[in-house]
Amino acid sequence: MRIISRYIARDIVAAIAAVAIVLLLIILGKLFIQLLGDVLDGDLSANMLGTVLLLGVIRYLVILLPFSLFIAIIMVLSRMHKDSEMNAAMAGGASNTHFIKAVMVIGVPVILVVYLLVSYVSPWAHRLAGVIESVTEQSMVLGQLSPGKFFELESTGWVVYAEKEDVKDGTLHNVFLQRKVDGKLVVEVAQRASMQQGEDLVQAFVLFDGKTIEGIPGEANYAISTYEEHRIYPPRTDFSSEADKAKYQNISALLGVQDASYLAELLQRASIIFSTLLLMLLAIPLSKVAPNSGRFSRLAVAVVIYILYLNLVIVACSWIKRGEDYGVPALVLIHLIVMTGTYLAYQKSWWARFKQALPI
Repeated sequence: MRIISRYIARDIVAAIAAVAIVLLLIILGKLFIQLLGDVLDGDLSANMLGTVLLLGVIRYLVILLPFSLFIAIIMVLSRMHKDSEMNAAMAGGASNTHFIKAVMVIGVPVILVVYLLVSYVSPWAHRLAGVIESVTEQSMVLGQLSPGKFFELESTGWVVYAEKEDVKDGTLHNVFLQRKVDGKLVVEVAQRASMQQGEDLVQAFVLFDGKTIEGIPGEANYAISTYEEHRIYPPRTDFSSEADKAKYQNISALLGVQDASYLAELLQRASIIFSTLLLMLLAIPLSKVAPNSGRFSRLAVAVVIYILYLNLVIVACSWIKRGEDYGVPALVLIHLIVMTGTYLAYQKSWWARFKQALPI
């Protein structure tokens, strides 16, 4: 039976790779078009396109891997049923136990990867993508300056004026900048200014050969200083509220907070891991097809089951997030229904016994 197990495991790995690559290309195309639109609209820097695209793919892996495993098992075992390889294996003494073990050889590592993704990698990717989007959007505003006009940056409260701009390198000349620092009005006057990439993805506004006037309006007490180069960063966006969002937290942080949104996020991540195992087991009996049937005749049923299962879990978790009392029982019921269906799928004569028990 070891030969059968290796044979099945090898084909499942190849099928997972094929399904995952196709889905990944579709996801990459969708994300690239969406992010390219953000770049053209000025909401995202072009040099951040690749990074945000990669983070988006990482987030989608949480859904992509379980689905690829589920479909790959059905594709491989359905082909073996159609080619009568399963009949030959069973004639040689193979049983569902051997097929489950063969599937587990590949399924368990995939489940471990899914666990790492939902527990640590995906929250990190969500967090970093949010930071990049917010910081880039803030920095891109500075690129909207028009020479000869006063421009107020609503996100920072800055008022900027530049007399002219060098079209070759984008350097601004005769620059005026007004901002508030700790309740004081600060005015910067410089001969030149330019945008430069600074720390943590933030663009810095660099002033050359200028002076700073700092004081409180209406008071005679003010200070004047001169400089050759002065680097100013836009006020950083406060990400504390973003950090409180459950989707940005790793599994340890979710366990330590008594909150409906955190509980919903925790149960949703646990459901992804549990459903991966459950669907992997369901795929074995679901893949049974007659030799004269189509090789992929069960794929449509498998896709419907996966989409229905996933969406029901999402709906139940949304109820939990809203604090509804029936959210957790609904989520448990959904898993119990799929567990029952999986168990019955392994019982060949359950339907015949059920009809015999009916009082008809």
